[in-house]
Amino acid sequence: MSSRSLSDADPTLAEKYLLLAEDFAREQVPASLVVTCTFRSCDEQAVLYASGRVHPGKIVTNADGITNLSAHNYFPSRAIDVAVMLDGKIAWREDLYHPLVELAARHGLVSGGSWKTFKDWPHIELPKVVKT
Repeated sequence: MSSRSLSDADPTLAEKYLLLAEDFAREQVPASLVVTCTFRSCDEQAVLYASGRVHPGKIVTNADGITNLSAHNYFPSRAIDVAVMLDGKIAWREDLYHPLVELAARHGLVSGGSWKTFKDWPHIELPKVVKT
């Protein structure tokens, strides 16, 4: 089962996420964030990848967990998925996730909502490491 624990996330990511979540709660009253996933095994990633491809549903990821890993598949995780809480319930309206783009950048993180293609609004990750 995928983890929701910040202790399974990269410590830098966890620290920056907590600051981001505080800013979100302050700036998007009455909304707040809840973590829905930190670490995810490659087997769990493969199941998600099958959605909309092998199994009915919407395509939710381009990472198959085999040849293309998600930032969630590393331990500690390099990504966190979140949900917006509104009136005590999870809300999936896309516009509620738009502030994550600016907030992630403000805290040195990357929002899946900033990706040029295949936007993943609930996804926040550490910047990719560029090897020279």
